[in-house]
Amino acid sequence: MTDGAGGAPALASPTDEAPAPGPDAGAGSPASPVAPGIAPVEVKRVGNRIDRWRFVDLPFRIFGRDPEWVPPLRVSVHDRISPKHPANAHQETALWIAYRRGRPVARIGACVDRLFNEFQGLSWAWIGFFESFDDPDAAAALFDTVWRWARARGATTCVGPASFTTNDECGLLVQGFEHPPLILTPHNPPYYERLWVDGGWEQTMDLWGWRFERASTALSERQRRVLDRLKARSGLSVRGMRMDDFDAEVHRFFQVYNSAWSRNWGFAPMTEEEIRHLAKGLRQVIDPDAALVVETGEGEPLAVCLALPDVNQALRGVRSGRLLPLGWWRLMRGARRPSRARGFALGVAAEHQQRAVGPLLYAEIVDRMRAKPNIEWAEASWILATNTRMNSALAAMGAVRYKTWRLYERRL
Repeated sequence: MTDGAGGAPALASPTDEAPAPGPDAGAGSPASPVAPGIAPVEVKRVGNRIDRWRFVDLPFRIFGRDPEWVPPLRVSVHDRISPKHPANAHQETALWIAYRRGRPVARIGACVDRLFNEFQGLSWAWIGFFESFDDPDAAAALFDTVWRWARARGATTCVGPASFTTNDECGLLVQGFEHPPLILTPHNPPYYERLWVDGGWEQTMDLWGWRFERASTALSERQRRVLDRLKARSGLSVRGMRMDDFDAEVHRFFQVYNSAWSRNWGFAPMTEEEIRHLAKGLRQVIDPDAALVVETGEGEPLAVCLALPDVNQALRGVRSGRLLPLGWWRLMRGARRPSRARGFALGVAAEHQQRAVGPLLYAEIVDRMRAKPNIEWAEASWILATNTRMNSALAAMGAVRYKTWRLYERRL
């Protein structure tokens, strides 16, 4: 980082409780520890480990008393913002915290991804890790800070929220607040949309979440006959992931991923080191029966699908976000038989997208999820609102669109 961190404000004790809501706080709007307008907003660059601790801790102070909030694992957030994260080989990032009277009230991050910009022929800066009390002045000060930082690095457009690209958690929830967040999906209070729109951002893309209920999701006999004929003619086979050959399977998966998603809006290429890093983090939660590969008779992978058990059901009980001393035990106990799953990724290599391979994957993953008696419902997300083919296929299988995450842009 090139900027200094500035003077350090007073550090709150890790044992301090989250502030109680004030008498004027609206539903879903936690009260700031310092009332907006009482003290000026001061924005400081995150520059050391103590600053990063404050940055990671802030959402626990905003939402810690909300029983519906699913705390992130602190170690995972620290990993993504660490200077040692492999994405830093091609990303320049910066983090800031907004303070009132020395107390954190909002945070934000910015990223210029050289690999993304070169691949897409764009000059974007990604804006993410946004968390805030309902404090429009603090949000506005942070937005102005990231816009100036991005402009100084040659960006012509800021896009967000994404922490830091579409390979990470992204989108602002604008519809479906009444439903719990599933693994690796963001959840925010409704007032965030007002902070972003009033702060000068404009809608650029919507991401949809589809919900499959066990009772209403099934293929008709006609659909199955069509798929059986397709499978017989194509010579394709569908199998689960071979965990004893995990590294090679990861390579096959991302070989398809890079081909299948490269034409999508917002696609951000990943290096081999990033892929390995991501796979290492997911390995503990992958169910090999729900990680599917479609292959030709010669063993060439041409489509993949990954559904993840919803460990958020267990994380909800780890209120501190820490694995020690007892967080790991609560997490392991709660993750044994989740009742939900998320369709995390599904794609067909570009050169095979006219072969109707997608329906084979849809049918297989639905059958495998229905074979698990503990799974009551599943989510497929994020699906670009402009992906008519996939959205139509999901609706035809009985899924209901129930969530929308929105990405915004700001022209500089």
